[in-house]
Amino acid sequence: MLAYVERHVRKLEEDADSLPRGEIFKRLGALGLDDCGEFLLSLPNASFPRLSRVLPRMASDQIQRDWTGNYGIPLLKQTLNFVRSMSATYTRITGRAIQDASVLDYGCGYGRIARLMYAYVDEANLWGVDPWDRSIEICRADGMGRNFVQSDYLPESLPVGGRTFDLIYAFSVFTHLSERATLASFSALRKHIKPDGVLLITIRPEEYWANDSHTTPNQKRDLVRQHNDTGFAFCPHFREAVDGDITYGDTSFTLAWLEASVPEWQIVATDRSLEDSLQRYIFLTPKT
Repeated sequence: MLAYVERHVRKLEEDADSLPRGEIFKRLGALGLDDCGEFLLSLPNASFPRLSRVLPRMASDQIQRDWTGNYGIPLLKQTLNFVRSMSATYTRITGRAIQDASVLDYGCGYGRIARLMYAYVDEANLWGVDPWDRSIEICRADGMGRNFVQSDYLPESLPVGGRTFDLIYAFSVFTHLSERATLASFSALRKHIKPDGVLLITIRPEEYWANDSHTTPNQKRDLVRQHNDTGFAFCPHFREAVDGDITYGDTSFTLAWLEASVPEWQIVATDRSLEDSLQRYIFLTPKT
């Protein structure tokens, strides 16, 4: 930990018992996103017992690996780039600051991205949903709050009390869904986005399939062909079917497929990070 970070966090440690948690996140965020993220990654931290009691515990390296394929600082770098792109592009599209946004983390996992979002938005304005009960159990056990709730694998709507959001993000969610689950998710999210809101998803390019560890060379060729011929390629994993559909696997699709298949959304911006080069960021707004 650099000296200026140590001094800043030490002062927060002294004041931790008298400050609301949201204020602690705000003051950590004032350090800058990288220093904030690196400190949150260290929790619980024996040098800062008061902050460790107040702030969310970081998921173990094993959980990080199991949910994302990576962990620690390399995973944090990928997350930082995504959050920075999301924040800057949201403001460019809407003209509004992300700090004032109501936000939904769709497919929140163990709360990887939500932890950093707390540096931007108040906890009351941040919700997370995930269809896997284990993900929600981890979020709650680690202290992420009660706004993290279980959703359906083939959702018609989301369990957020009828709320609509300024910003919804879904990192590495649509990269794993069957076509049926993809369309169901877009339809459900449309019900929970504000008319001038922004949806950010990630998708995979065709080059992903050369790196997929679940497929044979023949399957890789077939999936690239599907991607290019139909615009959508999906390789299911060995999972229990949901209403007759294996909803989870590995997925790629094109922007042309997206525009044709979900006409209630329009693409307004794209981005990518070289830290995670096979995830393409797609920003959408609802058509009215």
